[in-house]
Amino acid sequence: MIEAMRQVTFFLSCILLSAFGLMACEEKQVVNSKPYTGPQQETYDVQVVYSDSGHKVIRMVTPVQLDLLTGDRIFPKEIRLYFYDKAGTEHTWLRADSGRYIRMQNLYRMIGHVKIENRIKQETLETDELFWSPDQKRIYTDRPVTSRTPTGVTNGTGLVATQDFKQYGLGKVRNSQMQVNDLPE
Repeated sequence: MIEAMRQVTFFLSCILLSAFGLMACEEKQVVNSKPYTGPQQETYDVQVVYSDSGHKVIRMVTPVQLDLLTGDRIFPKEIRLYFYDKAGTEHTWLRADSGRYIRMQNLYRMIGHVKIENRIKQETLETDELFWSPDQKRIYTDRPVTSRTPTGVTNGTGLVATQDFKQYGLGKVRNSQMQVNDLPE
């Protein structure tokens, strides 16, 4: 009797294993899935310091940074850049509603209500889009720009500036007002 039960158990085990084996041989369906294109990493309360020969040159601050698989970075919330002189004194700041770093070009794109203030010269610049190239150490745009100084307001289209904003030029100046002192007689 025990021998008969062993044979039945063995027989049922063989049938069960054969059934599992047949199910494993079924052709598997390939699921068409799109590759993931979202952020690889999210970082909060970001502060990055760029230095040159041990001197702080620029400090970038943003509440959120999204790192993509391509090496690009998205700054979906406000981004601020602070520029420093060789003594470590902050002289200019830049802010934008959002931004993006394009790794292949080593280029930052600032978007929305971009404002730059040079505290030493008491100048402000406003535009809706701006690019910063760390390699070329320059900032530029081809969009409309408004420059405010203690002596007037200048409107133009296009801007090229050194990254510290000590020198800049506006293109296609229009509808501007400047205070002129000491005209020759």
